[in-house]
Amino acid sequence: MTSQEIDEQKLKEQRKVFAKAESVAAVPKGNQFKRLQSQLEGYPLAPYVDLKTLVAYPYLSNKQKIDEFLTKYEGTPLDRPLRKRWLQYLAKKKQGALFLHYYRDIGDDKLACQNLQFKLARDDLREQTLLDAEAFWLVGKSQPKECDPVFKQWQKAGLRSQDDVWTRLKLAADGGKSTLIPYLKSLLPDDQKYLADLWLRTRRSPSYVSRLSQFPGTYPEKEAEILSYGLSRLVWRDRDLALKSWDSVTRRYKFTPEQEQKVANKFAVALAIDDHEKAELWLERANKLVDDSELFRWHLAHIVRHKDWQHAIEVVDLAPESISKGNSFQYWQARAYEEIDAAPQAEEKFQKLAKNRHYYGFLASGKLAQEPSIVDRPLVFSEQELLKVANHPAALRAYEFLKLKRYTSARREWIYLQTQLNKTQKLMSAVLADSWGWHDRAIWGFSKAGYLDDVKRRFPLAYSEHLVANSELNDLDPAWAFAIARRESSFMADANSGAGARGLMQLMPGTARYLSKKKISRNTLYDPDQNTQLGTQYMRYLLDKMNNNPILATASYNAGWRKVKNWLPEQGSLPMDIWIETIPYKETRNYVKAVLSYKQIYASQLGKESKLFENLANMQVSAKTFLK
Repeated sequence: MTSQEIDEQKLKEQRKVFAKAESVAAVPKGNQFKRLQSQLEGYPLAPYVDLKTLVAYPYLSNKQKIDEFLTKYEGTPLDRPLRKRWLQYLAKKKQGALFLHYYRDIGDDKLACQNLQFKLARDDLREQTLLDAEAFWLVGKSQPKECDPVFKQWQKAGLRSQDDVWTRLKLAADGGKSTLIPYLKSLLPDDQKYLADLWLRTRRSPSYVSRLSQFPGTYPEKEAEILSYGLSRLVWRDRDLALKSWDSVTRRYKFTPEQEQKVANKFAVALAIDDHEKAELWLERANKLVDDSELFRWHLAHIVRHKDWQHAIEVVDLAPESISKGNSFQYWQARAYEEIDAAPQAEEKFQKLAKNRHYYGFLASGKLAQEPSIVDRPLVFSEQELLKVANHPAALRAYEFLKLKRYTSARREWIYLQTQLNKTQKLMSAVLADSWGWHDRAIWGFSKAGYLDDVKRRFPLAYSEHLVANSELNDLDPAWAFAIARRESSFMADANSGAGARGLMQLMPGTARYLSKKKISRNTLYDPDQNTQLGTQYMRYLLDKMNNNPILATASYNAGWRKVKNWLPEQGSLPMDIWIETIPYKETRNYVKAVLSYKQIYASQLGKESKLFENLANMQVSAKTFLK
């Protein structure tokens, strides 16, 4: 047995001991705990056992041990749980001096306000603390009760102005907690209280701005702020009412340049998405006010949708260079040249784009009927560089948590590790993660470090036994299944979205139940085999819905097939590249572009010829042709 095998065997034994030691850490004086602790000497996760003991006993009698632990592990994932518990204890015991000594901002509002309270009790800190209190008050939500004594002294010192009240009112109304508005109304002068009512009514129903009789003009500048907010929301709900209201409002109120820009941006994009007859007018207007890449993109997309190719060339030429030189604008300029029979200019631009590994590069290669360019330049590094990162304490702790399948704890350590590394070492950490089969961290690491040409590590054939077998079972192209999993979770088997989607292919529990025709445990979706079985089954379902068109099925995987159905041209047909460019949801639009690109890369990884982008370049989409 080699020394490496011996070390691994010892680690396996220590992992079992660690789990037992954790379970009895709250009884640190017991013989069993002491015996287990002695067996953990040198084990990377041993400090977590000490942490559990100290968190259970955050008393002044343990001050020295707590101090030593917090000093040694400050800033690491071991720090926050103990520091929070220790600070809570010190606050309860009114230990102001100690609290201030150990306080760090750990993202806890209650402790932050307790910190301000203790500072206010110090004459040398009082003045600055009263000034700092403003930042805690100026938020669009209610703050913890621990903040109340600070706010009372701040107000008593005469530091809360009417401008502060108005600012917080705006924050509460525009994206904050509307339940805070009645309280803020009580702080306004009597002749301004109606403004709080206007904010609340407009927040609840943006169409309220169309009822100008309810806006008396007593404070026109403040009313204009409410109206610009309401109009910016109304245009997404009722385009024509928003346009009509805009005409009425601007006859009575003068907007600031910032307010006018905000409204113009929202109107331009909303009308372009809806292909409204006034979209071009608002796109032109908005683009004159600000150089915004998304606005210019929608302006170009709107013109391309109407196949006004000469105008498309003009828009590209007029766009700021930082925008016009982008891949998207270069592709559509080439397409415009193609459509106006300027073949040499079109081919020159397509050839240049086709050298690159990205969606528009692949589209260009499709236009030229060429093999897509997929450049794979594996990172070159030395074994010593890799070992230096592998032996960092945070890397050792992350690896052990990974082996114990405690993925959240492993990621906390990995994220902390990144803060301790230079750029070269960050790349080493990505290679290290890949060698561990920790693909989401490897993918994330290469992207963050800006090294994008290590294709095999950035697009690994992870979980291939599951993805290939289940793709074949459902008569799917495995490259597509890999692409979906790569985009959905970066191969994070325990991924869990805010909406409740789970696992490699980010399936919703309801979708899983529908497909399997039986109750599915939510935890089942974290199992790679079960998840890929259901995920590929869902892909097959969508492919059938979309008459075997993988592009429409890809959009459906993200947005739902009913929405995709609504996005199809009502009359006639549209080139598929234009349809993708005008998908209303930015998330879905980017999703489709990414998955198609990934599918091309995975086809190459699997050694399969793919005509995906060549087919896309010549494909038309219509409601009649592609939807069953």
